[in-house]
Amino acid sequence: MNKIINIGKKKIGFDQPVFIVAEIGMNHNGNLNLAKKMIESASNCGVDAVKFQTFKTELYYPPEVEDYAERKKHELPYEWHEELKACSEQNGIEFFSTPFDNDSVDFLNDLGVPCFKIASSDSNNYPLIQHIAQKQKPIILSTGYSTLGQIEKAYNTILDTGNEQIIMLHCVSSYPVEPHDLNLKAIHNLRTCFNVPVGFSDHSKGTPIAPIAATILGSCIIEKHFTTDNNLPGYDHKISTNPSDMKNIVNLIRNTELSLGDGIKKPAESEFVRLKNARRSLFWRSSYSEGTEVTSDMVLPLRPGYGLEPEMLDKICKLKLKLPVKAKNMVQMKDIDW
Repeated sequence: MNKIINIGKKKIGFDQPVFIVAEIGMNHNGNLNLAKKMIESASNCGVDAVKFQTFKTELYYPPEVEDYAERKKHELPYEWHEELKACSEQNGIEFFSTPFDNDSVDFLNDLGVPCFKIASSDSNNYPLIQHIAQKQKPIILSTGYSTLGQIEKAYNTILDTGNEQIIMLHCVSSYPVEPHDLNLKAIHNLRTCFNVPVGFSDHSKGTPIAPIAATILGSCIIEKHFTTDNNLPGYDHKISTNPSDMKNIVNLIRNTELSLGDGIKKPAESEFVRLKNARRSLFWRSSYSEGTEVTSDMVLPLRPGYGLEPEMLDKICKLKLKLPVKAKNMVQMKDIDW
């Protein structure tokens, strides 16, 4: 599966570098300067993109919800988006967002975001999915809470609009998710079932085993919640990755990619330095006179490998010595009467 989907200047696909997304979400806490600081910090960690959440609370929750007022404070005002997009571009990373209502979809589309993210909570919100898909931009579909059948319905809803630019994220929507629930083999399952690039939205905490394993399993995207300070008030700061940990995760992912290589079995460039010393050559076991017929017990395979390779033994057996040879000398072509 080598389908490539472009998100801004980045190519997303199975054999492409992992696209690392810092999910800022609502961690801006309704503060524009904090949002900018998070973009700059995420860029310094080496991520490829930042992602926010765009919604109008009245189109997302009924006013009777207990934390309605708090949710309202965590809206990302439309008038901030252009400034945050510019800040992201100035820091060399992509900017996009998850819309939670049709108005926000239209706004983000007019803003010129390179793609849309569909949250796991909306993976069965088919009218919203259809509205997003009709914009004919790449879609990152998160699959938390979902069965394969539900994912298929969302997938087909997108395809029915003529939009084939689909990336799926394996996701377990627990905060945090424990190792026994990660089910990372689902990455391969999704790729096999839908023949699309598949990534991983990681909600695990502690040792970053999950993003490394997901990279090994072929994830084209790794998404992590991000904050500049885990002690800030708000919905997601406690379960988010701080700059120190994010930088470590980015480095681990990049080193994992380097370690995976291209899969072609051949000597590494670094091996050539030791190759000849590590291999063996044929040496004479004892001294022998000119005219002696060569037999297998007359030679030893010893290091280094600068002479005839051991596989030449069958070729020189039963031939005669052209010259007298001395014990423990390397077998030479000139020794043999060819």
